[in-house]
Amino acid sequence: MSLKNIIWLGPVAFLIHDLEEVFWTQPWIEKNRFLFEDTQFERVIEAMGYQPAKFGLVVALITILFGIISYFATRQIQAGLSMNLYVSTLLILFINVFTHAGQTVLLGMYTPGVVTAVLVVLPYTVIAFRTLKAHHLLTRTTWKTSPFMSVGMLAVIFGLMMAV
Repeated sequence: MSLKNIIWLGPVAFLIHDLEEVFWTQPWIEKNRFLFEDTQFERVIEAMGYQPAKFGLVVALITILFGIISYFATRQIQAGLSMNLYVSTLLILFINVFTHAGQTVLLGMYTPGVVTAVLVVLPYTVIAFRTLKAHHLLTRTTWKTSPFMSVGMLAVIFGLMMAV
């Protein structure tokens, strides 16, 4: 598979994963509300709401943003800002797998997103990172800047979730 195709699979993998969350998070929270009552997580959950329509809007916006990042990463496949933004999204996706797996292990039950995180996102991110490495696109600068860019992207994502 070509590098361009692998890059374009990113928004698809993200969308598949987040659709699991869109459809299952609110019912899961309602069923398991007792886990969060009187904890610091209760305020976060109430602020974000996780209503499928609003959560779906955020997912749609992030998918579009990921598509734009993928577009620029495929225009000129070379190390630089566009590739660093793409790698930042990969880092977020890769770390998110372990967030979901950790929640599932910690709670001892299914948590929304864990199935697609393990079966879709993990294989995709591993393949994407290996392919980028094979094409010499993971430079020192990429590894120095992408984690910081990822934190900025996460701030935007959570800001969108709180605003919607």
